[in-house]
Amino acid sequence: MLEGKYKMKKLLFMAAAAIAVSCGNKQQAIQAEGDSTNVATHAVVAEEGAADNDAAEKDAKAIERIQEFYKNYVFGNKEATDEVINSYCTKRLAKKLADDYEYEGGGYAVWDFRSGAQDGDSDVQQVDSVKALGEGEYKVSYNDMGNKGSCVISVIVDGDHILFDNISKK
Repeated sequence: MLEGKYKMKKLLFMAAAAIAVSCGNKQQAIQAEGDSTNVATHAVVAEEGAADNDAAEKDAKAIERIQEFYKNYVFGNKEATDEVINSYCTKRLAKKLADDYEYEGGGYAVWDFRSGAQDGDSDVQQVDSVKALGEGEYKVSYNDMGNKGSCVISVIVDGDHILFDNISKK
């Protein structure tokens, strides 16, 4: 009888040990699953952060490019030559600017980037702000000889090149 109790205790001990090991493995599996979920979540957050940084960097470069073009060619005294237009504009926009040019000898209608008013009550010609609208569009607000105006410039990013693709008055 004593031997039977001993076997029973041994059997119960082995069953308890098996259950404990089983629960421990399940807990480790749950913990491992949680760890891999956390790693995946951190990877997604890091990827989104990198994408946000890339978008902010592209926006900053596009805004700088727009301001530079206005300063030098729209409100400035530099000539918008073929080389200049080809470095700032897509072929589609270059064609539109050439088609809109109404004088003999050829050229580009950089006034498409302006208010369209002939003269104003001021000599001030400046960009007041350039704001990223998303999806490659930028709203340019400006003072064109006292005439406040704005337009939306669509850009295309091709590698390191930022090209203006469209101008619209919105």
